[in-house]
Amino acid sequence: MKPIKQLSLLAACLLFSACDINNDMRALSANKENSDARIIAADNGCMGCHSVANKIVGPAWKRVSQRYQNIPDARDLLIAKIKSGGKGNWDNETGGKIMPGFEGKMSETEIAILVDYILKLSK
Repeated sequence: MKPIKQLSLLAACLLFSACDINNDMRALSANKENSDARIIAADNGCMGCHSVANKIVGPAWKRVSQRYQNIPDARDLLIAKIKSGGKGNWDNETGGKIMPGFEGKMSETEIAILVDYILKLSK
């Protein structure tokens, strides 16, 4: 195997392991919207701090989904949080770590796709 192919294979393996591919994520990846959300998350470094089921630096997205599931304007709140970043909402889990803002780094559409994906995780 050529060195470039070996490196590509290694990079793909590392990416999939870093993205917390588990049964829940596999089940949700059956449609294009969920696949798009995973690609957006990987491309923007979200998976460095978050995973679907386990806390890394930031809260697991399932926990985020559970916390916001009965809040009528949850989608708008999470979109605003991803744009502006901040801290305080999850200090008990993050130890006060600050989430960076992604306004200007991610498009409005990308942020909305990611938020819709996160909110589906508690269903």
